[in-house]
Amino acid sequence: MTAFKTVEEAWLELRNGSDDQRRAAAIAHLGEYRYAPSVPRLTELVRQSDPGTRYLAAKALGQIGDEAEAAVPVLLQALRDDDMFLRAGITGALIQIGYPAVPGLTRALFDPSSAVKRAACKALGKIGSERAVPALIFSLNDRNAGVRKFAREALTRIDSPAARDALRDR
Repeated sequence: MTAFKTVEEAWLELRNGSDDQRRAAAIAHLGEYRYAPSVPRLTELVRQSDPGTRYLAAKALGQIGDEAEAAVPVLLQALRDDDMFLRAGITGALIQIGYPAVPGLTRALFDPSSAVKRAACKALGKIGSERAVPALIFSLNDRNAGVRKFAREALTRIDSPAARDALRDR
C-alpha cells in the first residue's frame, strides 16, 4: 500500500481516486488519523462497496470513534450481512464508537437474525452501558442458545446491580 504524507492527500485520494490499493491505503490512513470529516464518505463505502472495502471503511470509522456517530445506522444495517468477517469488523467498529451506538445496538437485540442479536450482545457487553441491561435481560430468554450465552456474558461484563440480579435469578 502507498503511504500518504498528509490526511488531506489521503482524503483527496479517497474522494477522487480509482485505484483499489491506493483507496485502501487512504481509508486506513484516514482511520489512523481519526479524520472525522471523512465519516460521510466512509459511511457510504460501508453501504455500497465490496466486502473488503466495507470492512476497511468500518474499521476506519471505529478508529474515528464517537465522532463517527452518524455512521451508526449504516453500520447496524451492515451488521445484517451474511459475511461473518464483515460482521465482525462492523461489530468492532460499533464497540469503538461506544456509547452513541448503544440505542441502535439495543434495538438490534430484537432483530429477527440471531447473528445480529449475538453481535449486538457482544458489542453491548464490551461497551458496558447499563442502559442496555433491560434488553439484555430480555435476551436471556431468546430461542437461540448463542444469543442467550452472549447476553449472559454481556450482563456479566456490565456488572450492574440489575445485571447481577438477573443473572442470580437464572
